[in-house]
Amino acid sequence: MTVLPSRTGAGGLSMPWVEKFGGFFDDAALFPPGNAPMVTAVARHWEHRDAWYGPPVGTFVCPDRRWDELIGQLDAEGPVLDLSLVVGGGPESLAAGLAHALAHPRVRLRTVELPVTGSAPGGLEALLQTVAGAVPRTVTVYAEVGLGPGVHEAVRAVARAGFRVKFRTGGTRADAFPDETRLAEGLVCALRLGVPFKLTAGLHHAVRHTGSGTGFEHHGFLNVLAAVAAAHDGAGEEALASVLACREPESVARWCTPRQRAAARAWFTSFGTCSIDEPLAGLSALRLLGRD
Repeated sequence: MTVLPSRTGAGGLSMPWVEKFGGFFDDAALFPPGNAPMVTAVARHWEHRDAWYGPPVGTFVCPDRRWDELIGQLDAEGPVLDLSLVVGGGPESLAAGLAHALAHPRVRLRTVELPVTGSAPGGLEALLQTVAGAVPRTVTVYAEVGLGPGVHEAVRAVARAGFRVKFRTGGTRADAFPDETRLAEGLVCALRLGVPFKLTAGLHHAVRHTGSGTGFEHHGFLNVLAAVAAAHDGAGEEALASVLACREPESVARWCTPRQRAAARAWFTSFGTCSIDEPLAGLSALRLLGRD
């Protein structure tokens, strides 16, 4: 069972949450491996947002194909849901999703996430231009691109469109987890082009580890913060890969000073997680929630 930190944090210290990790954990409870039913996911989201540890909880992430399920769980007199809509289809799916989300009185559409992995360069440019013409400026767009060959061209196209990048860092198969070299390449590419990014999948824990039940190699979200901070200070891909590969919690924590965290969060905006409890407990275990 995951143990959440106490109300005052490690060592009984206070927690200036928003300055440190505000909006960092996007609530992706609907997605694998959590696969929570909609009724459970929405209820737990409100519980997390209303709890004393609420500020790190970001948007509720929902695929557009489950829109009808989602609105069935929203109270007409209840709070407004900050939504990140994951669009699974093409421009038609995007148009329908936008029409629903922008019109609903209990939904505040914050972000749209759409996959563009596998698009040919010319097709990608056309797709991104179509999206740019459809999405209001008040909504942030994250275009999911694949890590590995072609990542530079894809991120450059996303940058030209004025969007942000989404990288996938895990899944239900071992080959869905990029190694540290491939992830470092993507991070450096985004930073050099001045593109903020979010991550999704496989980042339940703060520090890199091997999954106990699967043997999958999971990146740590704190490793990524530390790597981005290092890149901000001029480190190259090889140095970033070394930081991403580190399994020593105290070493990773030392690399994440308050100054470095602030610099890194300007670029590493959030990550989707099907568990809010686990990453929160990981930060508490490293005494990062109330020590500075």
